Amino acid sequence: MKVVVVGAGLAGLRVAESLRNKGFDGELLLVGAEQHRPYDRPPLSKHVLRGEREPFFLRAEEDYAELHLDLRLGTTVTGLDVPGRQVLTAVGSIGYDHLVIATGADPRRLPGAPGHVLRTLDDSRALAPVLQPGKRIGIVGAGLIGCEVAASARAKDVEVHLVDVLSKPLIRVLGDQVAQRVVDLHEQHGVRFHLGTGVVSATANRLDLDDGTVLEVDAVLEAMGVTPATGWLEGSGLELADGVLCDEVGQAAEGVWAVGDVARWADGAGGSARHEHWTRAGEQAAAVAAAILGERSPLTGTPYWWSDQYDVKLQGLGHARPDDDVQVLEVGPKSRPLALYSRAGRLTGVVGFSASKFVMQLRAQVAAGAPVAEVVAGL
Repeated sequence: MKVVVVGAGLAGLRVAESLRNKGFDGELLLVGAEQHRPYDRPPLSKHVLRGEREPFFLRAEEDYAELHLDLRLGTTVTGLDVPGRQVLTAVGSIGYDHLVIATGADPRRLPGAPGHVLRTLDDSRALAPVLQPGKRIGIVGAGLIGCEVAASARAKDVEVHLVDVLSKPLIRVLGDQVAQRVVDLHEQHGVRFHLGTGVVSATANRLDLDDGTVLEVDAVLEAMGVTPATGWLEGSGLELADGVLCDEVGQAAEGVWAVGDVARWADGAGGSARHEHWTRAGEQAAAVAAAILGERSPLTGTPYWWSDQYDVKLQGLGHARPDDDVQVLEVGPKSRPLALYSRAGRLTGVVGFSASKFVMQLRAQVAAGAPVAEVVAGL
């Protein structure tokens, strides 16, 4: 049996590793568009961007031999022939028995793409020289990447203007009350917000906002989120709907699977979701590897995410929605904020600000939808 994994990031590499760990001894290819071997992406907006740490490669170069893996870097995929079981690339086609799509996502861009983006190691290295004391950066998009880069820039004494069409950063994830705490955190560190404001026009050194504000900057970062990297799959016959639509174990078609940011997995309740989080990518990779080998088992466990901003580690568990009921407690000897999200009195999620102990101890209660009153009493 021959398995081809397209996408040499975290999810793709974990599929390959999981297959070998489960005893797969067939032919295994890992195809990636970048020239770099798989690396860890979260530090790109933090330690790597600030020049405090070298990139963390997920596996040492010499360790690939033990995977008995054909690693093809710098290879661009151009199409997929599902009936013929062929991946089309710029240099020819690759046959497969099973294909795992792990091509991730691409940054959304402003018209003309005038600024920087931050998705790859090369992106981080291109942006890093801008972060010098006295420089000014305009960041369009106050999601996790925008906020993390804002924090990194302020640590380098860069003047930061953070622009978003929404009323608060991360409001779609955190809701209004908790998102305000993110505003407060960044304003305490000198970030200048332009919220509820869109960009009318942009160049590499100027942002014209729809409230009449003109920002003259040394660089622009486009951080408006991502779209799944499915362009190469157009016309393949796969169902594409903000990602590759899959069943509950990641199967998109006979012999075709998808994991990571590009994948939209069925949730077992008639819906589907994409998860752009580090931990879920690894969980999906293990589930797909098992399914390829005949062990179909839908994912269990509670979605988890984190973000480092200044000296605060934001951590979230569960399926919180911005319209959930929210109760914010102060926990621990340092009175760290801990937000409990609930619907109809049942816990749906939790977000903590440097409250890791309390977040993680609530994993079971979030998974079980415990009565929020009991959770509060326990805390």
